[in-house]
Order: sequence, then C-alpha cells, then structure tokens
Amino acid sequence: MRIIDTHCHLVWREEENPPGPQLQRARAAGVERFICVATDLESATRCRALAALEADVFATVGIHPNDVGNAAALEVQLRELEIMLKEPDWVAIGETGLDFFREWSAPQQQIHALEHHLQLASEHQLPVILHCRQAIDSLLPVLENFDGKLSGVMHCYSEGPAAIERLVELGMHISFAGNLTFPKSDHLRAAAAIVPQERLLVETDAPFLAPQAQRGQRNESAFIAFTLQALAELRQVDAEALALTTSENAARLFALDWPQL
Repeated sequence: MRIIDTHCHLVWREEENPPGPQLQRARAAGVERFICVATDLESATRCRALAALEADVFATVGIHPNDVGNAAALEVQLRELEIMLKEPDWVAIGETGLDFFREWSAPQQQIHALEHHLQLASEHQLPVILHCRQAIDSLLPVLENFDGKLSGVMHCYSEGPAAIERLVELGMHISFAGNLTFPKSDHLRAAAAIVPQERLLVETDAPFLAPQAQRGQRNESAFIAFTLQALAELRQVDAEALALTTSENAARLFALDWPQL
C-alpha cells in the first residue's frame, strides 16, 4: 500500500525516539509522505528542520490548545506565529483547536488562539489542522464565522456521526487514527462509515494512540496500516484502493507532490 500519514509528531521527544529510524520503518511499511505536525512554535521549527532534510516530510506551524498559556504569553506567541508564516514551505497551520477535556488552558484563551489561527489560514490560503476534544459545540460556531474561507482537517476525529455533515460543509476533511480500532469506539466507526469518500483521511497521531494491535506501545507511522485496514473493512472497500483514495485526498489538501505510478 502507498499511504500518506496526515498527522504525526516525528519530533516529539526525539531524543528518546529519533525520527530517522521511525521514518525507515514507516517507509518499509508503505508510508510515502509524512505531515509532521507542530504543537508549539519550538516544535514547528524542528518539524521544518526535519522537512529540510527529508524530502517526504512536510512541516506545519501552530499552537496546540493545551499550550496557548496565559493572555500575555499567548499574544507573544501569536505575533511570532505571524512572523514564522512569512517563511516558505509550511503545508498547514496547526494544530490548533479546542480541548475542554484537559482544560490546561482557559477556554476563552483557546478560542482566541483558534480564531487567530483560522484568520491566518484564510489569509495565507493554507489548510488548518484542528484538534477538538469534548468541545465540538464550541468549535462549530467559530468555524461558521469563517464559512467558505477555510479548508482543513478535523484530525483524530473523536466525536460521533452527528457533526460530520456540518464539518464537511464547512470545508473540513475528517481524519481517523488508531482509536478507530479500539473495542469501545463504536461512535467513531459510525462516523467513519458516513464521511464522504473525497473528505476521508488517515493518520497515526504518533507517538500517541497506537492501534489496538499495538496498544500500549509508542505509536509510529509504520502502524498506520492497522487503522487503514479497519477503515476499509468498515466501509467494505479494498484496503489498497482506500490507501490510494485517502492519500490522493491528502495530496490535494496539503498541495503535495504525489506521483501516480
């Protein structure tokens, strides 16, 4: 299978788990492109440095909702984000979004950061990578303020099927990770069954959320085939065909070179 991992954190604690061996194992498993997603500006710099060394790695820039900090710190970060976006070769803005499960950052600060990221995504005509955990009712109204101005992806989808139609209408792709394979994830499987084919993506969110077959291990891009296989069985399609479909969707969204063999 030829696969694009649309969301992985290759530089997360890279001193413990260097990206080089991860990439080698993933390439051997059929992964041909990697979206290396930032969680803060420092990790964005490291994602970009890795992308400069590895032709199949592509970097994003953004501030995770758990990392927005207090009001003063956030304003400094947002100004720096604007400066960094003047540099070339970013393929997306994010990840950004709302996380009301942990609430390590105040909800209003998260919303402010999200709005700023979305405005920048619109101005720079870049897709946005969204994180949402127990916050869909607050996220949708923010997205609706940018209706028609955004493209992007709801990464590691964790809601049920009810929000799928509206998210697609608002320009979002829907990406599924290893938690799709968990025994108790019937709500995710119900959602995955109804996503339009042209908006469907797969990811690992590595090193988090290893699929059921590898549960308890540090997740890697090499494990993406487990999620893709589960998704193919759910949608009753051939896994290799689904790998190609989701990868073509990713290539269009992130403007990646994706040669047809």
